[in-house]
Amino acid sequence: MQTKKEALLALLRGEKADFIPEVYGTMKDIVFPGERYIDPDNFDPYGTGPDAWGVMWTNQGPNPLVDGNTVAANFKMFDDMDEWKEHVHFPPIDHMPLEHIFQGMFHGMQVNPEEHVVSVLILSGTFERMNQMIGMENALCSFYEFPDEVKEFFDALCEYKLKCIDLAVQYCKPDVIHMHDDWGTNNNMFFSPDLWREFIKPYEKKYADRIHEHGCLYVHHSCGYIKQIIPDLIEIGVDALEPVMVENDPGELLEKYGDKITFMGGLDNRRIDNPDATEEDIRDEVRTRMNMYCGKGRYIPYYVPAIEKHWLVYMDEVNKQGATILQKV
Repeated sequence: MQTKKEALLALLRGEKADFIPEVYGTMKDIVFPGERYIDPDNFDPYGTGPDAWGVMWTNQGPNPLVDGNTVAANFKMFDDMDEWKEHVHFPPIDHMPLEHIFQGMFHGMQVNPEEHVVSVLILSGTFERMNQMIGMENALCSFYEFPDEVKEFFDALCEYKLKCIDLAVQYCKPDVIHMHDDWGTNNNMFFSPDLWREFIKPYEKKYADRIHEHGCLYVHHSCGYIKQIIPDLIEIGVDALEPVMVENDPGELLEKYGDKITFMGGLDNRRIDNPDATEEDIRDEVRTRMNMYCGKGRYIPYYVPAIEKHWLVYMDEVNKQGATILQKV
């Protein structure tokens, strides 16, 4: 019988697993420093304060894993991307005590590399970092108003992120590099697929290649509807995608691409995180979706939680169903 770590790694690779372990209890995401405010006294990766870029973040609640944080209201570093060279200062990662910070995170999160899938989460990806600095409206307009300057910034950001990947591997020896860049609303992408292919896809390919050179798996996070670019993500070598919200039609994705990429998601987060949801509502959602998707391709149940007590029920039900469901399909 595989361990939880062995089973999860098998599922991420598209290999045979004995059972389906719950992701949050098995994979530990170590947040790469600099992309959010970090309290140096307790290594809280989702606190309130400025990140290493100068972006001001606001904590949304007491539990960073479910409450998270967001860019402070009305914050802008500058207005337009033709100004980026005057305002953007890349974090001095060569002079940051990365080893000490990572050690603190390992200790605080009780990470055991023998037991857990070790993941380094590199937040604020290509598009996110731009819109965090100048706001969503200005960021979207910049693709049309300042395309050359956007590409220059993305080039520089890519070199920085590649260095982050190298340092993450050096200090953490992870199984997974977990990169983060939201590209969609509930029913469509923020921008056209062709614009994504021109401005963002080339950098994702570089990240995938570097991650694989290190022998790690590439898990990408993108909320919302991004169904149009799934073939592109497969082409560039993304190993797993999360949270694959229900708007993307996970059943169709598994039918078309379930042997090429691992889909982590497929749960209706609106049902699970409805404040009026009962425990049985949550368990029914997990059971129903797992019965629909498990064994139909490379699939792992997953969602991004917003209510802690509902999240705990979800985790328990995934472990209960996951213990035997692969023997039934």
